[in-house]
Amino acid sequence: MDPIVLDGVGFAFPGLPPMLHGVNLTVGEGEVVALVGPTGCGKSTLLHICAGVIPHFITGELTGSVHIFGTNTRDSTLAKIAANIGTVTQDPENQLFNLIVADEIAWGMENRGFERSEIRRGLNRALEFFRIPHLRDRITYDLSGGEKQRVVLSANYAPAPKLFVLDDPTSQLDPIGAQQVLTGIQALAESGHTILLVESKLEEIWSLVDRVVLLNHGTIELDAPRAQLDRHLDTFIEARVPLPQLVELGARLRERGVSVPALPPDPDSAAPLLNSVRVMPAPSERPANNTRPPRVKVQSISYTYPPPRRTQALIGIDLEIPAGSVVGVVGQNGSGKTTLARCLSGHLKPTSGTVRVDGKDVQRMSVRDRAATVGYVFQNPDHQIFKDPVVEDVVFGPINLGASREKAMESAERVLRGLDLWDVRNVHPFRLSKGGRQRLAIAAIAVMQPPVMIIDEPTTGQDLQESHAIMALLVDLAREVGQTVIVITHAMHLVAAHCDLMAALCEGRLIAFGPPDQVFRDEELLRRTYVKPPAVTALGNRLGMEPRPLTLEDALERLAGPSLKVAGA
Repeated sequence: MDPIVLDGVGFAFPGLPPMLHGVNLTVGEGEVVALVGPTGCGKSTLLHICAGVIPHFITGELTGSVHIFGTNTRDSTLAKIAANIGTVTQDPENQLFNLIVADEIAWGMENRGFERSEIRRGLNRALEFFRIPHLRDRITYDLSGGEKQRVVLSANYAPAPKLFVLDDPTSQLDPIGAQQVLTGIQALAESGHTILLVESKLEEIWSLVDRVVLLNHGTIELDAPRAQLDRHLDTFIEARVPLPQLVELGARLRERGVSVPALPPDPDSAAPLLNSVRVMPAPSERPANNTRPPRVKVQSISYTYPPPRRTQALIGIDLEIPAGSVVGVVGQNGSGKTTLARCLSGHLKPTSGTVRVDGKDVQRMSVRDRAATVGYVFQNPDHQIFKDPVVEDVVFGPINLGASREKAMESAERVLRGLDLWDVRNVHPFRLSKGGRQRLAIAAIAVMQPPVMIIDEPTTGQDLQESHAIMALLVDLAREVGQTVIVITHAMHLVAAHCDLMAALCEGRLIAFGPPDQVFRDEELLRRTYVKPPAVTALGNRLGMEPRPLTLEDALERLAGPSLKVAGA
Protein backbone atom coordinates (compact mmCIF):
# COMPACT_ATOMS: atom_id res chain seq x y z
CA MET A 1 0.00 0.00 0.00
CA ASP A 2 1.11 3.58 -0.61
CA PRO A 3 2.68 5.22 2.44
CA ILE A 4 0.90 8.56 1.86
CA VAL A 5 -2.47 9.16 0.21
CA LEU A 6 -4.14 12.57 0.54
CA ASP A 7 -7.57 13.03 -1.02
CA GLY A 8 -9.14 16.49 -1.17
CA VAL A 9 -7.28 17.66 1.92
CA GLY A 10 -7.85 21.14 3.29
CA PHE A 11 -6.96 22.80 6.57
CA ALA A 12 -7.69 26.07 8.33
CA PHE A 13 -6.32 27.27 11.64
CA PRO A 14 -9.00 28.55 14.03
CA GLY A 15 -10.29 31.95 12.95
CA LEU A 16 -8.09 32.13 9.84
CA PRO A 17 -8.70 31.55 6.11
CA PRO A 18 -7.85 28.07 4.78
CA MET A 19 -4.13 27.35 4.61
CA LEU A 20 -4.66 24.35 2.32
CA HIS A 21 -7.51 23.34 0.03
CA GLY A 22 -8.14 20.50 -2.42
CA VAL A 23 -4.77 18.81 -1.97
CA ASN A 24 -4.47 15.43 -3.68
CA LEU A 25 -1.16 13.65 -3.27
CA THR A 26 0.07 10.06 -3.39
CA VAL A 27 3.60 9.07 -2.43
CA GLY A 28 4.58 5.52 -3.34
CA GLU A 29 6.80 3.14 -1.42
CA GLY A 30 10.48 4.04 -1.73
CA GLU A 31 9.81 7.34 -3.48
CA VAL A 32 11.68 10.52 -2.63
CA VAL A 33 9.33 13.44 -3.24
CA ALA A 34 10.38 17.06 -2.84
CA LEU A 35 7.74 19.55 -1.73
CA VAL A 36 8.61 23.10 -2.77
CA GLY A 37 6.84 26.44 -2.70
CA PRO A 38 7.11 30.03 -1.49
CA THR A 39 7.20 30.87 2.21
CA GLY A 40 3.77 30.62 3.82
CA CYS A 41 2.23 28.44 1.11
CA GLY A 42 1.45 25.61 3.55
CA LYS A 43 4.40 23.23 3.15
CA SER A 44 5.01 22.75 6.87
CA THR A 45 1.27 22.47 7.49
CA LEU A 46 1.04 19.70 4.90
CA LEU A 47 3.90 17.83 6.57
CA HIS A 48 2.16 18.18 9.95
CA ILE A 49 -0.91 16.59 8.39
CA CYS A 50 1.10 13.69 6.98
CA ALA A 51 2.79 13.15 10.35
CA GLY A 52 -0.52 13.12 12.25
CA VAL A 53 0.42 16.23 14.23
CA ILE A 54 -2.69 17.67 12.60
CA PRO A 55 -5.33 16.93 13.88
CA HIS A 56 -4.03 15.12 16.99
CA PHE A 57 -1.85 17.92 18.38
CA ILE A 58 -2.45 21.06 16.32
CA THR A 59 -6.15 21.82 16.09
CA GLY A 60 -8.14 23.36 13.29
CA GLU A 61 -10.59 22.39 10.56
CA LEU A 62 -9.22 19.42 8.62
CA THR A 63 -11.18 18.30 5.57
CA GLY A 64 -10.67 15.42 3.15
CA SER A 65 -8.96 12.15 4.01
CA VAL A 66 -5.39 11.35 5.04
CA HIS A 67 -4.18 7.75 4.89
CA ILE A 68 -0.72 6.75 6.14
CA PHE A 69 0.12 3.14 5.28
CA GLY A 70 -3.60 2.56 4.72
CA THR A 71 -4.75 3.93 8.08
CA ASN A 72 -6.94 7.02 8.24
CA THR A 73 -5.14 9.37 10.61
CA ARG A 74 -8.46 10.52 12.10
CA ASP A 75 -9.08 6.97 13.34
CA SER A 76 -5.62 6.50 14.83
CA THR A 77 -3.55 8.10 17.57
CA LEU A 78 -0.46 10.25 17.29
CA ALA A 79 1.60 7.58 19.06
CA LYS A 80 0.58 4.89 16.57
CA ILE A 81 1.17 7.14 13.58
CA ALA A 82 4.57 8.23 14.90
CA ALA A 83 5.71 4.61 15.22
CA ASN A 84 6.05 4.45 11.43
CA ILE A 85 7.24 8.01 10.75
CA GLY A 86 10.44 9.88 11.41
CA THR A 87 9.70 13.59 11.54
CA VAL A 88 12.21 16.43 11.43
CA THR A 89 10.78 19.92 11.89
CA GLN A 90 12.14 23.17 10.52
CA ASP A 91 13.87 24.16 13.77
CA PRO A 92 15.97 21.36 15.31
CA GLU A 93 16.00 23.09 18.70
CA ASN A 94 12.30 22.29 19.02
CA GLN A 95 13.11 18.56 18.97
CA LEU A 96 16.05 18.34 21.36
CA PHE A 97 15.02 17.18 24.85
CA ASN A 98 18.14 15.65 26.39
CA LEU A 99 21.43 17.05 27.61
CA ILE A 100 23.74 14.47 25.99
CA VAL A 101 23.65 13.47 22.31
CA ALA A 102 23.61 9.71 23.00
CA ASP A 103 20.66 10.13 25.37
CA GLU A 104 18.81 12.18 22.76
CA ILE A 105 19.19 9.50 20.10
CA ALA A 106 18.18 6.71 22.48
CA TRP A 107 15.23 8.61 23.96
CA GLY A 108 12.67 7.76 21.27
CA MET A 109 13.47 4.06 21.43
CA GLU A 110 13.23 4.10 25.23
CA ASN A 111 9.79 5.71 25.06
CA ARG A 112 8.60 3.01 22.66
CA GLY A 113 9.74 0.20 24.96
CA PHE A 114 12.66 -1.16 22.94
CA GLU A 115 14.89 -3.73 24.63
CA ARG A 116 18.21 -2.43 25.92
CA SER A 117 20.16 -4.38 23.30
CA GLU A 118 17.95 -2.91 20.54
CA ILE A 119 18.52 0.59 21.89
CA ARG A 120 22.28 0.07 21.88
CA ARG A 121 22.24 -1.21 18.30
CA GLY A 122 19.94 1.57 17.13
CA LEU A 123 22.11 4.22 18.78
CA ASN A 124 25.33 2.95 17.21
CA ARG A 125 23.68 2.47 13.82
CA ALA A 126 22.35 6.04 13.83
CA LEU A 127 25.67 7.56 14.89
CA GLU A 128 27.51 5.77 12.09
CA PHE A 129 24.82 6.33 9.47
CA PHE A 130 24.98 10.12 9.86
CA ARG A 131 28.73 10.15 10.59
CA ILE A 132 28.52 11.71 14.03
CA PRO A 133 30.13 9.18 16.42
CA HIS A 134 32.41 12.02 17.56
CA LEU A 135 29.32 13.83 18.93
CA ARG A 136 28.15 10.89 21.05
CA ASP A 137 29.07 12.41 24.44
CA ARG A 138 28.66 16.09 23.52
CA ILE A 139 26.16 18.42 25.21
CA THR A 140 23.30 19.10 22.79
CA TYR A 141 23.03 22.83 23.47
CA ASP A 142 26.76 23.27 22.72
CA LEU A 143 26.35 21.97 19.16
CA SER A 144 26.25 24.14 16.07
CA GLY A 145 22.97 24.44 14.20
CA GLY A 146 24.09 21.89 11.62
CA GLU A 147 25.22 19.42 14.26
CA LYS A 148 21.88 19.75 16.04
CA GLN A 149 20.07 18.97 12.79
CA ARG A 150 22.10 15.81 12.26
CA VAL A 151 21.42 14.68 15.83
CA VAL A 152 17.68 15.15 15.27
CA LEU A 153 17.90 13.13 12.05
CA SER A 154 19.80 10.41 13.89
CA ALA A 155 17.23 10.30 16.69
CA ASN A 156 14.49 9.79 14.11
CA TYR A 157 16.49 7.17 12.22
CA ALA A 158 17.35 5.05 15.27
CA PRO A 159 13.88 3.45 15.77
CA ALA A 160 13.88 2.44 12.05
CA PRO A 161 10.64 4.05 10.78
CA LYS A 162 9.38 3.29 7.27
CA LEU A 163 8.54 6.87 6.30
CA PHE A 164 10.50 10.08 6.79
CA VAL A 165 8.85 13.50 6.72
CA LEU A 166 11.58 16.14 6.64
CA ASP A 167 11.02 19.90 6.84
CA ASP A 168 14.02 21.66 5.27
CA PRO A 169 16.56 19.42 7.04
CA THR A 170 19.63 21.17 5.59
CA SER A 171 18.56 24.76 6.28
CA GLN A 172 21.19 25.27 9.01
CA LEU A 173 24.01 23.25 7.46
CA ASP A 174 27.11 24.33 5.60
CA PRO A 175 27.52 22.73 2.13
CA ILE A 176 29.57 19.78 3.39
CA GLY A 177 27.23 19.11 6.31
CA ALA A 178 24.26 19.38 3.98
CA GLN A 179 25.81 16.91 1.58
CA GLN A 180 26.42 14.45 4.41
CA VAL A 181 22.77 14.63 5.41
CA LEU A 182 21.59 14.36 1.81
CA THR A 183 23.85 11.35 1.32
CA GLY A 184 22.15 9.81 4.34
CA ILE A 185 18.74 10.59 2.85
CA GLN A 186 19.81 8.91 -0.39
CA ALA A 187 20.86 5.84 1.58
CA LEU A 188 17.46 5.83 3.29
CA ALA A 189 15.74 5.87 -0.08
CA GLU A 190 17.95 3.12 -1.48
CA SER A 191 17.08 0.93 1.50
CA GLY A 192 13.37 1.23 0.72
CA HIS A 193 12.32 4.12 2.94
CA THR A 194 9.80 6.62 1.66
CA ILE A 195 10.70 10.29 2.00
CA LEU A 196 8.59 13.43 1.73
CA LEU A 197 11.03 16.31 1.86
CA VAL A 198 10.59 20.06 2.03
CA GLU A 199 13.79 21.55 0.66
CA SER A 200 14.41 25.09 -0.54
CA LYS A 201 17.58 24.18 -2.45
CA LEU A 202 16.48 22.00 -5.37
CA GLU A 203 20.01 22.23 -6.72
CA GLU A 204 21.28 20.23 -3.74
CA ILE A 205 18.70 17.43 -3.94
CA TRP A 206 18.37 17.14 -7.72
CA SER A 207 19.93 13.69 -7.92
CA LEU A 208 17.96 12.43 -4.90
CA VAL A 209 14.36 13.13 -5.85
CA ASP A 210 12.00 11.20 -8.09
CA ARG A 211 9.30 13.87 -8.24
CA VAL A 212 8.82 17.51 -7.32
CA VAL A 213 5.51 18.82 -6.02
CA LEU A 214 5.00 22.58 -6.22
CA LEU A 215 2.63 23.96 -3.60
CA ASN A 216 1.34 27.50 -4.04
CA HIS A 217 -1.67 29.39 -2.72
CA GLY A 218 -2.58 26.40 -0.58
CA THR A 219 -2.91 23.87 -3.39
CA ILE A 220 -0.72 21.74 -5.65
CA GLU A 221 0.08 23.60 -8.88
CA LEU A 222 2.52 21.06 -10.30
CA ASP A 223 3.44 17.43 -9.67
CA ALA A 224 6.08 16.30 -12.16
CA PRO A 225 9.10 14.02 -12.52
CA ARG A 226 12.44 15.72 -11.99
CA ALA A 227 13.46 15.39 -15.65
CA GLN A 228 10.44 17.40 -16.84
CA LEU A 229 10.79 20.44 -14.58
CA ASP A 230 12.57 22.67 -17.09
CA ARG A 231 9.40 22.50 -19.21
CA HIS A 232 7.55 24.38 -16.46
CA LEU A 233 9.92 27.31 -15.97
CA ASP A 234 7.20 29.96 -16.01
CA THR A 235 5.26 28.11 -13.31
CA PHE A 236 8.30 28.18 -11.04
CA ILE A 237 8.96 31.85 -11.78
CA GLU A 238 5.38 32.82 -10.95
CA ALA A 239 5.59 30.84 -7.70
CA ARG A 240 8.93 32.49 -6.78
CA VAL A 241 10.63 29.10 -6.56
CA PRO A 242 14.04 28.77 -8.25
CA LEU A 243 15.04 25.82 -10.36
CA PRO A 244 18.72 24.85 -10.16
CA GLN A 245 20.73 27.65 -11.78
CA LEU A 246 22.16 25.61 -14.64
CA VAL A 247 18.85 23.86 -15.36
CA GLU A 248 17.27 27.28 -15.74
CA LEU A 249 20.26 28.58 -17.68
CA GLY A 250 19.82 25.81 -20.25
CA ALA A 251 16.10 26.50 -20.58
CA ARG A 252 16.69 30.24 -20.96
CA LEU A 253 19.42 29.73 -23.55
CA ARG A 254 17.07 27.57 -25.61
CA GLU A 255 14.40 30.28 -25.35
CA ARG A 256 16.97 32.69 -26.77
CA GLY A 257 17.67 30.43 -29.73
CA VAL A 258 20.94 28.94 -28.46
CA SER A 259 21.11 25.26 -29.34
CA VAL A 260 21.98 23.53 -26.07
CA PRO A 261 20.59 20.35 -24.52
CA ALA A 262 19.00 20.27 -21.09
CA LEU A 263 21.77 21.18 -18.68
CA PRO A 264 22.36 19.22 -15.47
CA PRO A 265 22.83 21.25 -12.27
CA ASP A 266 26.44 20.08 -11.89
CA PRO A 267 28.96 22.52 -13.46
CA ASP A 268 31.46 19.76 -14.30
CA SER A 269 28.80 17.96 -16.34
CA ALA A 270 27.29 21.10 -17.85
CA ALA A 271 30.50 22.76 -19.07
CA PRO A 272 31.30 20.19 -21.82
CA LEU A 273 27.75 20.50 -23.15
CA LEU A 274 28.24 24.22 -23.64
CA ASN A 275 31.67 23.75 -25.20
CA SER A 276 30.28 21.21 -27.65
CA VAL A 277 27.88 23.76 -29.14
CA ARG A 278 30.63 26.39 -29.28
CA VAL A 279 28.96 28.84 -26.92
CA MET A 280 31.76 31.24 -26.05
CA PRO A 281 31.74 33.72 -23.16
CA ALA A 282 31.76 37.41 -24.01
CA PRO A 283 33.82 39.94 -22.05
CA SER A 284 31.97 41.96 -19.45
CA GLU A 285 33.07 44.74 -17.15
CA ARG A 286 32.15 44.93 -13.49
CA PRO A 287 32.55 48.28 -11.71
CA ALA A 288 35.39 48.38 -9.22
CA ASN A 289 34.68 48.97 -5.54
CA ASN A 290 35.18 52.54 -4.39
CA THR A 291 37.79 53.08 -1.70
CA ARG A 292 35.99 53.89 1.55
CA PRO A 293 37.30 54.57 5.06
CA PRO A 294 37.21 51.63 7.49
CA ARG A 295 34.18 51.43 9.76
CA VAL A 296 35.16 48.23 11.59
CA LYS A 297 38.79 47.53 12.47
CA VAL A 298 39.73 44.14 13.92
CA GLN A 299 43.26 43.85 15.27
CA SER A 300 44.75 40.42 16.02
CA ILE A 301 41.73 39.04 17.85
CA SER A 302 41.68 35.51 19.19
CA TYR A 303 39.01 33.85 21.28
CA THR A 304 39.09 30.70 23.40
CA TYR A 305 35.89 29.51 25.04
CA PRO A 306 36.16 29.04 28.83
CA PRO A 307 36.06 25.62 30.53
CA PRO A 308 34.74 23.03 29.98
CA ARG A 309 34.91 23.68 26.22
CA ARG A 310 38.33 25.39 25.97
CA THR A 311 37.86 25.54 22.19
CA GLN A 312 40.09 28.03 20.39
CA ALA A 313 37.45 29.45 18.07
CA LEU A 314 39.37 32.41 16.59
CA ILE A 315 43.10 32.74 15.92
CA GLY A 316 44.83 36.03 15.12
CA ILE A 317 42.23 37.69 12.92
CA ASP A 318 43.00 41.08 11.34
CA LEU A 319 40.27 42.73 9.32
CA GLU A 320 39.18 46.16 8.11
CA ILE A 321 35.63 46.58 6.83
CA PRO A 322 34.80 49.79 4.95
CA ALA A 323 31.85 52.00 5.83
CA GLY A 324 28.80 51.43 3.65
CA SER A 325 29.84 47.94 2.55
CA VAL A 326 27.96 44.66 2.62
CA VAL A 327 30.16 41.76 3.69
CA GLY A 328 29.35 38.05 3.52
CA VAL A 329 31.06 35.88 6.14
CA VAL A 330 31.32 32.28 4.95
CA GLY A 331 32.81 28.97 6.05
CA GLN A 332 31.73 25.58 7.28
CA ASN A 333 29.93 25.12 10.59
CA GLY A 334 32.41 25.45 13.43
CA SER A 335 34.79 27.67 11.45
CA GLY A 336 34.27 30.60 13.83
CA LYS A 337 31.73 32.73 11.93
CA THR A 338 29.30 33.29 14.79
CA THR A 339 32.10 33.69 17.35
CA LEU A 340 33.64 36.39 15.16
CA ALA A 341 30.27 38.12 14.84
CA ARG A 342 29.75 38.08 18.60
CA CYS A 343 33.20 39.55 19.16
CA LEU A 344 32.40 42.29 16.63
CA SER A 345 29.13 43.05 18.42
CA GLY A 346 30.65 43.01 21.89
CA HIS A 347 28.63 40.02 23.09
CA LEU A 348 31.95 38.19 23.55
CA LYS A 349 35.20 39.74 24.77
CA PRO A 350 38.17 38.55 22.70
CA THR A 351 40.81 36.63 24.62
CA SER A 352 43.29 38.95 22.93
CA GLY A 353 43.14 41.77 20.41
CA THR A 354 40.65 44.59 19.90
CA VAL A 355 37.55 45.41 17.86
CA ARG A 356 36.93 49.06 17.06
CA VAL A 357 33.94 50.70 15.40
CA ASP A 358 34.61 54.23 14.15
CA GLY A 359 37.73 54.22 16.28
CA LYS A 360 36.00 53.19 19.52
CA ASP A 361 36.71 49.92 21.33
CA VAL A 362 33.37 48.07 21.54
CA GLN A 363 34.36 46.52 24.87
CA ARG A 364 34.71 49.99 26.41
CA MET A 365 31.26 51.12 25.28
CA SER A 366 28.28 51.16 27.63
CA VAL A 367 25.57 48.62 26.89
CA ARG A 368 23.35 51.42 25.59
CA ASP A 369 26.03 52.82 23.28
CA ARG A 370 26.95 49.38 22.04
CA ALA A 371 23.30 48.59 21.21
CA ALA A 372 23.07 51.85 19.29
CA THR A 373 26.34 51.19 17.46
CA VAL A 374 26.20 47.49 16.55
CA GLY A 375 22.89 45.78 15.83
CA TYR A 376 22.84 41.98 15.99
CA VAL A 377 20.21 39.62 14.58
CA PHE A 378 20.49 36.11 16.02
CA GLN A 379 20.22 32.95 13.95
CA ASN A 380 17.04 32.01 15.83
CA PRO A 381 14.63 34.98 15.62
CA ASP A 382 12.54 33.68 18.53
CA HIS A 383 15.40 34.62 20.88
CA GLN A 384 14.77 38.34 20.33
CA ILE A 385 11.06 38.74 19.64
CA PHE A 386 9.19 39.86 22.74
CA LYS A 387 6.52 42.47 21.91
CA ASP A 388 2.99 42.08 20.57
CA PRO A 389 1.90 42.95 17.89
CA VAL A 390 4.55 43.00 15.16
CA VAL A 391 4.75 46.78 14.88
CA GLU A 392 5.34 47.18 18.62
CA ASP A 393 8.30 44.83 18.44
CA VAL A 394 9.79 47.01 15.71
CA VAL A 395 9.25 50.43 17.32
CA PHE A 396 10.52 49.28 20.73
CA GLY A 397 14.19 49.75 19.85
CA PRO A 398 14.13 53.30 18.44
CA ILE A 399 11.80 54.51 21.21
CA ASN A 400 14.09 52.96 23.81
CA LEU A 401 17.00 54.86 22.24
CA GLY A 402 15.13 58.17 22.50
CA ALA A 403 13.14 58.52 19.26
CA SER A 404 9.60 59.88 19.39
CA ARG A 405 6.82 57.39 18.76
CA GLU A 406 5.86 59.29 15.60
CA LYS A 407 9.39 59.08 14.22
CA ALA A 408 9.70 55.43 15.26
CA MET A 409 6.44 54.54 13.48
CA GLU A 410 7.57 56.35 10.35
CA SER A 411 10.82 54.38 10.27
CA ALA A 412 9.04 51.14 11.13
CA GLU A 413 6.62 51.51 8.21
CA ARG A 414 9.45 51.86 5.72
CA VAL A 415 11.29 48.79 7.01
CA LEU A 416 8.15 46.66 7.39
CA ARG A 417 7.05 47.48 3.85
CA GLY A 418 10.51 46.65 2.55
CA LEU A 419 10.32 43.23 4.22
CA ASP A 420 6.69 42.54 3.22
CA LEU A 421 5.46 42.71 6.83
CA TRP A 422 3.33 45.85 6.77
CA ASP A 423 0.09 43.96 6.17
CA VAL A 424 0.71 41.85 9.30
CA ARG A 425 1.85 44.73 11.51
CA ASN A 426 -1.02 44.14 13.95
CA VAL A 427 -0.59 40.35 14.11
CA HIS A 428 0.99 38.53 17.06
CA PRO A 429 4.61 37.75 16.04
CA PHE A 430 4.25 34.05 16.77
CA ARG A 431 1.39 33.78 14.30
CA LEU A 432 3.98 34.43 11.58
CA SER A 433 5.89 31.68 9.80
CA LYS A 434 9.52 31.04 10.75
CA GLY A 435 10.54 33.08 7.72
CA GLY A 436 8.20 35.89 8.76
CA ARG A 437 9.68 35.95 12.26
CA GLN A 438 13.17 36.05 10.75
CA ARG A 439 12.22 39.15 8.75
CA LEU A 440 10.67 40.68 11.87
CA ALA A 441 13.90 40.24 13.84
CA ILE A 442 15.80 41.93 11.01
CA ALA A 443 13.27 44.77 10.90
CA ALA A 444 13.55 45.36 14.66
CA ILE A 445 17.30 45.95 14.31
CA ALA A 446 17.34 47.66 10.90
CA VAL A 447 14.84 50.29 12.06
CA MET A 448 17.41 51.63 14.56
CA GLN A 449 19.95 52.20 11.75
CA PRO A 450 23.04 51.30 13.79
CA PRO A 451 26.36 52.08 12.05
CA VAL A 452 27.09 48.33 11.98
CA MET A 453 24.49 45.63 11.52
CA ILE A 454 25.32 41.93 11.89
CA ILE A 455 22.83 39.29 10.74
CA ASP A 456 23.36 35.59 11.40
CA GLU A 457 21.73 33.58 8.57
CA PRO A 458 19.19 36.26 7.49
CA THR A 459 17.49 34.16 4.80
CA THR A 460 16.73 30.99 6.78
CA GLY A 461 13.17 29.93 5.94
CA GLN A 462 12.77 32.54 3.17
CA ASP A 463 11.70 31.93 -0.38
CA LEU A 464 13.65 33.36 -3.31
CA GLN A 465 11.81 36.67 -3.51
CA GLU A 466 11.98 37.26 0.25
CA SER A 467 15.69 36.40 0.35
CA HIS A 468 16.48 38.95 -2.33
CA ALA A 469 14.15 41.51 -0.67
CA ILE A 470 16.02 41.13 2.63
CA MET A 471 19.39 41.54 0.95
CA ALA A 472 18.13 44.47 -1.14
CA LEU A 473 16.98 46.25 2.02
CA LEU A 474 20.36 45.66 3.64
CA VAL A 475 22.15 46.96 0.54
CA ASP A 476 19.90 50.05 0.54
CA LEU A 477 20.79 50.73 4.18
CA ALA A 478 24.47 50.44 3.33
CA ARG A 479 24.20 52.74 0.32
CA GLU A 480 21.76 55.34 1.69
CA VAL A 481 22.78 55.74 5.33
CA GLY A 482 26.30 54.33 5.20
CA GLN A 483 25.66 51.29 7.37
CA THR A 484 28.20 48.51 7.35
CA VAL A 485 26.28 45.25 6.98
CA ILE A 486 27.86 41.93 7.93
CA VAL A 487 25.95 38.82 6.89
CA ILE A 488 26.77 35.29 8.06
CA THR A 489 25.40 32.90 5.48
CA HIS A 490 25.71 29.64 3.59
CA ALA A 491 23.72 31.11 0.65
CA MET A 492 26.51 31.72 -1.83
CA HIS A 493 24.14 32.96 -4.54
CA LEU A 494 23.15 35.84 -2.22
CA VAL A 495 26.78 36.65 -1.41
CA ALA A 496 27.51 36.70 -5.14
CA ALA A 497 24.53 38.88 -6.01
CA HIS A 498 24.55 41.39 -3.16
CA CYS A 499 27.85 41.50 -1.23
CA ASP A 500 30.74 43.84 -2.00
CA LEU A 501 33.18 41.70 -0.04
CA MET A 502 33.35 38.25 1.46
CA ALA A 503 35.39 36.90 4.34
CA ALA A 504 36.17 33.18 4.38
CA LEU A 505 36.96 31.46 7.69
CA CYS A 506 38.55 28.06 8.21
CA GLU A 507 39.26 26.55 11.64
CA GLY A 508 39.16 29.94 13.32
CA ARG A 509 41.45 31.70 10.84
CA LEU A 510 40.60 34.30 8.22
CA ILE A 511 42.02 32.83 5.02
CA ALA A 512 40.48 35.13 2.40
CA PHE A 513 38.95 38.59 2.23
CA GLY A 514 38.00 40.31 -1.00
CA PRO A 515 35.37 40.73 -3.73
CA PRO A 516 33.28 37.59 -4.37
CA ASP A 517 34.43 37.12 -7.96
CA GLN A 518 38.04 36.96 -6.78
CA VAL A 519 37.42 34.64 -3.84
CA PHE A 520 35.16 32.28 -5.80
CA ARG A 521 37.84 31.65 -8.45
CA ASP A 522 40.32 30.20 -5.93
CA GLU A 523 39.58 26.48 -6.15
CA GLU A 524 42.09 25.51 -3.44
CA LEU A 525 40.62 28.07 -1.06
CA LEU A 526 37.11 26.80 -1.72
CA ARG A 527 38.18 23.26 -0.89
CA ARG A 528 39.70 24.43 2.41
CA THR A 529 36.61 26.39 3.46
CA TYR A 530 34.10 23.82 2.14
CA VAL A 531 32.33 26.63 0.30
CA LYS A 532 30.49 25.91 -2.94
CA PRO A 533 30.29 28.91 -5.28
CA PRO A 534 27.07 29.56 -7.20
CA ALA A 535 26.70 27.06 -10.02
CA VAL A 536 27.00 29.76 -12.70
CA THR A 537 30.24 30.99 -11.10
CA ALA A 538 31.64 27.46 -10.99
CA LEU A 539 30.60 27.09 -14.62
CA GLY A 540 32.48 30.30 -15.39
CA ASN A 541 35.55 28.79 -13.73
CA ARG A 542 35.28 25.74 -16.01
CA LEU A 543 34.76 27.85 -19.15
CA GLY A 544 37.45 30.41 -18.30
CA MET A 545 35.02 33.34 -18.32
CA GLU A 546 36.57 36.67 -17.30
CA PRO A 547 35.32 38.11 -15.02
CA ARG A 548 33.42 35.20 -13.52
CA PRO A 549 29.61 35.45 -13.69
CA LEU A 550 28.10 35.87 -10.23
CA THR A 551 24.39 35.60 -11.04
CA LEU A 552 22.18 33.76 -13.48
CA GLU A 553 21.35 37.02 -15.25
CA ASP A 554 25.06 37.73 -15.56
CA ALA A 555 25.68 34.33 -17.16
CA LEU A 556 22.78 34.80 -19.59
CA GLU A 557 24.06 38.19 -20.70
CA ARG A 558 27.51 36.71 -21.21
CA LEU A 559 26.30 33.70 -23.20
CA ALA A 560 23.24 34.91 -25.09
CA GLY A 561 22.68 38.64 -24.57
CA PRO A 562 20.17 40.42 -22.28
CA SER A 563 17.27 38.36 -20.90
CA LEU A 564 13.84 39.28 -19.61
CA LYS A 565 12.83 37.18 -16.62
CA VAL A 566 14.93 35.06 -14.35
CA ALA A 567 13.74 33.04 -11.34
CA GLY A 568 17.04 32.09 -9.78
CA ALA A 569 19.21 35.16 -10.28
